[in-house]
Amino acid sequence: MTGDLFLDAVIPAGQFRFSAGPRVTAQSAAAIGPYYSITQAQSIGSTVAGLPALPVYRAGGGLYSYGAGTQTEYFFNQQWATHAFVEYERLTGSAADSPLVTERGSPNQLMFGLGATYSFDVHPSW
Repeated sequence: MTGDLFLDAVIPAGQFRFSAGPRVTAQSAAAIGPYYSITQAQSIGSTVAGLPALPVYRAGGGLYSYGAGTQTEYFFNQQWATHAFVEYERLTGSAADSPLVTERGSPNQLMFGLGATYSFDVHPSW
């Protein structure tokens, strides 16, 4: 189970659309576990490049992260658009406490992306 909350302010400006706002995410243990838990076998196999083994860890659910993001979209026409986004996310709770984060990573996550969108209509056959 995942719960995301985005409260974006959207500002249209001609062929552009700008949006920005805060983000908060809650995750269940089933959603977090595969990414932040460490089994005994994974602990044994985690000695890479001379680093010490990661301890066994079981991640639980709860508040996963908070942060903020922004996106810019440009519409060429009704079918084609491009977009770019930047988001900052701060991991919290058991995800932030995972040895993967505390020993080999960071609770501060920065994401960015570029994309294109093509929209089309689908007409039912009946």
